Amino acid sequence: MSQAVHRRWVPTVEQLVYAGIAVLAIISRLWALGDRALHHDETLHAAYSWYLMSGRGYMHDPLLHGPLLYHLGAFFFFLFGDNDTTARLSAALFSIALTLSPILLRPVIGRTAAILASLYLLISPVALYVGRFFRHDIYSVLFELLVFVAIVRSAADPRPRWLYLGVTALALMLTNQETTYLYILIIAVPLVAIFCWQVYRPGLALIAGLGVALVLLIFVLPGTAVVDGAHHARRDANGAIIVERPGPMFGWPPLEMEDNGYALLVRNRSDTDGGRTVWENAVRYLADIGRFVWHPAVIGALIVLTGVVSLLIWQIWFRRDASGRTRWEQALARGEPAALLADSLRHHRRWQVALAIAATIYTLLFTAMFTNVLGLISGVAGSLLYWLAQHNVQRGSQPAHYYAVILAIYEPLLIVGAAVGLPLVIQAVRRRWPEALTVGLIGWWSVAAFGIYTWAGEKMPWLTIHITLPLTLLSAWALAKVVAVAQLQTVLWQERWMTQILPTTATPTALADNEVAGSGDVASPPGGGWRWIEDWQLGALGLPKGSVWSFGLLCGLIIGLGYLLLSITIAAGPASPIQPWMALLFVVILLTLLVVGSGLRWGWRIAAAITAIWLAAFIGVYTVRGSVRLAYQTGDVAREMMVYTQTSPDVMRVVRRLEEAAMRRGGGTRLPVLYDNETVWRWYFRDWPGAVYLPDGRLNGPPSEDIQAVFLLQENLDRYPENRAYLEGFVIQRYPLRWWFPEDQVYRLNGGSLLDRLLQNPFAYDTMAQMWNYLMFRQPPAGLGSTDFIIAVRPELARQIGIGLGGSLRMSGP
Repeated sequence: MSQAVHRRWVPTVEQLVYAGIAVLAIISRLWALGDRALHHDETLHAAYSWYLMSGRGYMHDPLLHGPLLYHLGAFFFFLFGDNDTTARLSAALFSIALTLSPILLRPVIGRTAAILASLYLLISPVALYVGRFFRHDIYSVLFELLVFVAIVRSAADPRPRWLYLGVTALALMLTNQETTYLYILIIAVPLVAIFCWQVYRPGLALIAGLGVALVLLIFVLPGTAVVDGAHHARRDANGAIIVERPGPMFGWPPLEMEDNGYALLVRNRSDTDGGRTVWENAVRYLADIGRFVWHPAVIGALIVLTGVVSLLIWQIWFRRDASGRTRWEQALARGEPAALLADSLRHHRRWQVALAIAATIYTLLFTAMFTNVLGLISGVAGSLLYWLAQHNVQRGSQPAHYYAVILAIYEPLLIVGAAVGLPLVIQAVRRRWPEALTVGLIGWWSVAAFGIYTWAGEKMPWLTIHITLPLTLLSAWALAKVVAVAQLQTVLWQERWMTQILPTTATPTALADNEVAGSGDVASPPGGGWRWIEDWQLGALGLPKGSVWSFGLLCGLIIGLGYLLLSITIAAGPASPIQPWMALLFVVILLTLLVVGSGLRWGWRIAAAITAIWLAAFIGVYTVRGSVRLAYQTGDVAREMMVYTQTSPDVMRVVRRLEEAAMRRGGGTRLPVLYDNETVWRWYFRDWPGAVYLPDGRLNGPPSEDIQAVFLLQENLDRYPENRAYLEGFVIQRYPLRWWFPEDQVYRLNGGSLLDRLLQNPFAYDTMAQMWNYLMFRQPPAGLGSTDFIIAVRPELARQIGIGLGGSLRMSGP
């Protein structure tokens, strides 16, 4: 009789690890999500999402990026209501998905590397902070990873699901943020190079020449304009841009995108502008875009692009050799992977389906479900022209080393991982390891993302995540590879000792013939004899018994001693007989001796793996500490570089106390208030029926008796002296509205910043003390900058609101 066998599902260790990461990701992304005041940009994004949800519609505006975020925000407001927590909820969910997404790369980078990547995305300060931030970047980086997954998985398994996943992610990315164009450039370069190498190698020279020509035509050969402080170009009576310096070779005038006014002109259009029809507005919009297109440099770029692409198509698909075959047919006959993958797009009309998916997503979102038809034009043309202009405007005015400083402060483990991983990537590509394509693309992505975002004119802290994502994948793979090589070395040495000492019981295997790719030649085991057999038994992580924990214990003692010495010497002041640099040098010497001793004891590969493991562990502790401080403790305090310009906690506190005062009076949020043209109030007073908007921040007279509070920017109070007179009888209190990090005193190269002093005299006591206090306790060497607001309230409300910066509980006089 046949007997039914019932198997119970037992989770594997890997599944339990991912489950643990998932639980921690959910907690860390959702915990206290609404406790921090919404950033200036977040208030705009939340307000426009609320407008969309409440039926006011949406019009694409490249200044505020793509429509996807607003549709997601509106959807979550519809489901869960509108507040600070639900505004960030979709971003938090995408952050959770990003943390777990490396699981899709398991077949191509290995299980260990995928787990390490997920683990680091869980604790990364940049990923955690941006993942709890209602901005576009967290959505974009998830799509970036999904497109990458689709590419590398298709290379090994060209099933249509990977194509459709990649196209869907790319289309959603395009409807979300203009960083998509940078990502496409980064990823397209190696893919086109691989395709040309396998199908038509002379095409490499053509593509390289095309790239150089386009850069010269767009960024070098046009002239420059005379601009004002806002980068608006001066124009003559005929509307032509006044030239400051003609183009270097042909004397060409500046491009229209030199004028920030033109960028504002083409960034967005309404279907009903000027009472015209949508078709009339479309013609006018295209005519304005044509002012850029008809520049000689742009025409030249289009001609060169069309010519090179046409030549490549003819050489690959139409030109036949003596045997009558095209290069494409020859590549298919040779079984070139790039040609076979591209050819699979014809099967079952895959490319048509993919195109339909992309077109549907683009059309529905950019037109806001066909309520803004001109979004079809602004989605690409308006976005490209606006952000090309912002490259010249350089919003934020950050230095070229900006991202290097952020990585050094928040993500030092990724810097170490890149230093180890990039040489390994080169070795993987040269030796054609099985994962060569994937890690080669990751390595290129890491270097190119850092380079292109460093080059781009606008540099903002939240853009850092576009750099840290590929660096995370690279570092995770590098650590896994170093440990795997050391594990193999340990097994081989153990087997060789057994073969030499106990030849009759040894069981030589073909392990040496099946080495992990990249391990290279196996070194000879250290001399010794019988006493080595027991020591070379496998211990923790598949390395020699006792090696991992003994090294970790000594390394922890040294680092703990170093922390104690540095703390004592810095607290003792400049008069301390031991200077901070001496304590730091002492720690470095001890760590070097520990690594050298481990290398002599266990071999250099095993010592390298153990060092990498514990270096990652101890720097990981620092990383977790930085994440907790940034996300939960100082996330709205501008002592953090990642915070940039942040709405102060006083804004939320004042609004909440006004709400409490209104509830005590039994009117809900119907407390009548006046507020000026500050955008933050658009969000916080969105559903206050009693809130009255002052467009220019100027009072026309004393507020009516029912008005209980007046919100004004400090600059509006100062600009219009009559405002203070009209507020007689109110209690005026001042609070910081936004504050910002002291950039000039910390990292700008202006001769006196902390970074300047660190480069010029790194061993000075003051320099090391200030650096230590910032790295450990986020104490910048200068105070925060701020722009302030005032709230003027009736005397009976003053004590409920509290005294602010420079505030008083006394009534204002004339």
